[in-house]
Amino acid sequence: MSDLDFESTAVREDCDPMTQEHANRKGHVFREYRAARRHGEALISPSLDQVPGLIRENLALQQSHDALIDLRFNARKLLLEDALRYTSSYRNVDWFDLSSAHDQPILMAGHQPAIFHAGVWFKNFALSHLAASHAAVAINLVIDNDVASGSSIRVPTLDAASGRAVYRWVPYDRAGGGVPYEQTTIEDRDLFDSFDQRVCEAIAPLESNPCITQLWKHARIAVDRCGIAGCALAQARHGLEGELGLRTLELPLGVLCRTTAFCEFVLMILTELPRFRQCYNDAARCYRRAHHIRSSSHPVPNLDQQDEWFEAPLWIYGNDSPKRRAAWARLSNDELILSDRAGREVRLDIRFPKLAAEKLSSRIGPIFKLRPRALLTTMYARLILSDLFMHGIGGGKYDQLGDMIMESFFMIAPPKFMVISATVLLPGPERVSPALRTEQLQRMIRDTVYCPEVFADRFALDPDLLKRKREMLAAIPERGNRRDWHLQIEGLNRLLAKPLEEFRQELRSELASMRLDAASHAVFTSREHPFCVFPLEHLTNAYQRLLE
Repeated sequence: MSDLDFESTAVREDCDPMTQEHANRKGHVFREYRAARRHGEALISPSLDQVPGLIRENLALQQSHDALIDLRFNARKLLLEDALRYTSSYRNVDWFDLSSAHDQPILMAGHQPAIFHAGVWFKNFALSHLAASHAAVAINLVIDNDVASGSSIRVPTLDAASGRAVYRWVPYDRAGGGVPYEQTTIEDRDLFDSFDQRVCEAIAPLESNPCITQLWKHARIAVDRCGIAGCALAQARHGLEGELGLRTLELPLGVLCRTTAFCEFVLMILTELPRFRQCYNDAARCYRRAHHIRSSSHPVPNLDQQDEWFEAPLWIYGNDSPKRRAAWARLSNDELILSDRAGREVRLDIRFPKLAAEKLSSRIGPIFKLRPRALLTTMYARLILSDLFMHGIGGGKYDQLGDMIMESFFMIAPPKFMVISATVLLPGPERVSPALRTEQLQRMIRDTVYCPEVFADRFALDPDLLKRKREMLAAIPERGNRRDWHLQIEGLNRLLAKPLEEFRQELRSELASMRLDAASHAVFTSREHPFCVFPLEHLTNAYQRLLE
């Protein structure tokens, strides 16, 4: 299933001329990616058969970026070593040969360490499949610096009284979220350990064999190992993927950020932060105008400036204070000060970039956690680490903004990316939508008020009133002379509608029931259910068909 072009370029009056030029280059059109509607369909853009060409094109682009070649080599070497070391700490990786991996393309994806929906999980299967098909290395980034929204999932079930499908929230911990995933320690181990049982109980009216049972065996072992909810969820999911034969490595973003290569990339931006800020904000403004977005914080807020301090696309936090704060940088002669302006600060001599990167790397740790924001994360992943990056729908939509920033700041053509997402529905009989009957009822209720004559064959309506309305409708006055005519029509409608009051109430009652049925149908047919409530075979069969 192909995605649709959003027919609007980013060129607008308030954009910087350089950003306008990049936005208006041939082929730069914002694309509006849309999820497949029906079960067993997927959005894969570009298509799977175009992957070899995309890899070759991106490799050629990377080789033309002279300033980044050495950084790419060092960063990828560290990436492979760290990903192998991390993954081997909790699952078997005997199939991976590090010595040959250095010469292979790297395919990459990434997601939060959460229990996401089945359509998102398909991306991991596609990542493994494409890497095996094209002699590449598959690495999934665990985006553990994003803020956890909570510690529960929404499970579909049946209401005992009505038999309609509803949602039930099932928690795996008492923690309420609000801090990065890498900071989410488990507060209630008993609640965590019984999570699979409670999910099974909730989904039981709809599904008897959810894969939460297989998943949570890995989760209990993982939480013993790390004690962090985000870590446990990601390792559990990846462990289950290993059982299914997927050959991917994983690496948390928090580990990646401690490398000198990442710090070197960050310093390339921080040492030119005023110019980067201009490129970033101009691109965001162009994106908003192209998409008619009024909010100044969507899709990303502008980077601010306060006196000599410039806001950077980074977060700073630590174990002792896990709330993320914006990173700010100030350049004074040859010294760069990087700070959250609330107590955490690093001073760097930037005359020697390699030494500055090493010093910054040495300072990143439990007390000073430096993490990229979303656009910088994918910028580093696409420019430096990988040869093809695979987004979900949201990432693909917003990283077109990242393309504009890369073009205007680095003055290079950004690598191409893929967008992959599937639609998988719960197994069961196909259910008829109540939408048609709902629309019919709404129209009938309206007719009992404004067109009561349409019910004349079913109810004893006053023939004189019906005749009078027909005569008035046959003699509609000219525009501007209809006030009295309208008042008379309204009076006739009120009189004609009186015998229909009981019928109207019946229709309204049925409409209320239909709306409840519609809500139930929306639950049954949602593509947003967490993957762990599905039977494993149902998911893997759907994924396999899409990848054939």
